[in-house]
Amino acid sequence: MDMDYDAFIVGTGVAGSSLAYKLRAAGMKVGIADKTDFGGICAHHGCIPKKILSGAAEIVDGGRRMKGKGVSCDPKLQWTDIIRFKDQLVHSFTDPKEAAFKKAGVDTYHGMVSFHDHNTLLVGDKLVSAKHILLAIGATSRKIDIPGAEYLTTSDEYLDLKELPDKIIFAGGGYISFEFAHIAARAGADVTIIHRGENLLKNFDPDLVRILLDASEKAGIKIITGQELREVRQKQKKNLKADVCDTELEIITYSKKLESEVIHNCNMVVHGLGRVPDIDGLEAEKAGVAIENGAIAVNEYLQSISNPSVYAAGDCIRPGPALTPTASLQANVVASNIIEGNKYTVDYSGIASAVFTIPTLAAVGLMEKDTNENHKVLFNDLSKLYSARRTNLGYSASKVIIEKDTEKIVGAHVIGPGADDTINIFTLAVKSGLTLSQVREAMYAYPANSYDVKYMLK
Repeated sequence: MDMDYDAFIVGTGVAGSSLAYKLRAAGMKVGIADKTDFGGICAHHGCIPKKILSGAAEIVDGGRRMKGKGVSCDPKLQWTDIIRFKDQLVHSFTDPKEAAFKKAGVDTYHGMVSFHDHNTLLVGDKLVSAKHILLAIGATSRKIDIPGAEYLTTSDEYLDLKELPDKIIFAGGGYISFEFAHIAARAGADVTIIHRGENLLKNFDPDLVRILLDASEKAGIKIITGQELREVRQKQKKNLKADVCDTELEIITYSKKLESEVIHNCNMVVHGLGRVPDIDGLEAEKAGVAIENGAIAVNEYLQSISNPSVYAAGDCIRPGPALTPTASLQANVVASNIIEGNKYTVDYSGIASAVFTIPTLAAVGLMEKDTNENHKVLFNDLSKLYSARRTNLGYSASKVIIEKDTEKIVGAHVIGPGADDTINIFTLAVKSGLTLSQVREAMYAYPANSYDVKYMLK
């Protein structure tokens, strides 16, 4: 049967873009589609805009910390201006994407995409067939089944707010809530994080998380644990999206400790209660594409377990952490398997992650809770070092995990100035099997933040 394409890709983010260019370079006829603007979640409503806002928050916080210590300004985060700057910067990256695809010989499509049959997609109102269909459709905010869920503001919507309300509650104790809360607090908002459990930022080291909690509370962020979101009520009958700063909401939570409901008041509730694969409307059943636990079910080659024509990468599948580097890694594996046949699998070891708060928290590799008698844990309080004191930050610590018999570094956890960059040294160490002495004895630039690696390995 003749097909319109050798490969058709759904999604234009990191995974979709990597697939398109690699398959086209291999001589395949390639098409790509997206239901929204080209560029994907990371570019429009994820890593990139978040880091722009957190960068501005860091500048504001740094000026305030250094007041009376040589810095006399009183910086303020002007929300409307930073959102405008964010939009300009994001569009400078994303607007050229479609032209770049076309220049590379990749056909581009816009519109909702759903399956028609095993090898055919409905893209907008057009049927498109392909030998290989590649899903890189990302994730979206999880649907919350509570009264008043329509009043929740998603992370996508938060990053596009033209005005910031005075009082914000972040529901959920994950990285989205913490990053956004730190930004909002530096913009002058009254900020609270409410989490139903006791363990916040569960994918990060608990000891370093406690340091971040102390820093968060000193920044004016209230943190409430053991309360589950039950209902959101709108006190004023206004359109939340049209007049967000004037809207008054009542948040009903259930406190496990008090065994009763608790009422909180705010102007906005931000959804930080998890993200799920964005597969609604895909109609995967028409192509015999199996869904397991809300995600595209794939084998070790990232191929659908039920339709061999379909592969998937990124946040729409469950293997690996839901991070941009993971999506890129998976896309390269998928492309290689399509070009050469199924023989490549993904190595998920050594993928670093970071929470872009103030201070930054970062991690790679093994956590202490997963160690055994063959591991050694090196904890160091670095708060008295020059790197933490020169900007009056005061928060810095590390935890590095070593194999006793080989002295190889198998895990690292860092909080403090430049942690998001320092962790990449440990990422290289974990991935390459470097030993404690090899990393410690390297000649680092001094007094760069990453020089502190030497002190982390004592």
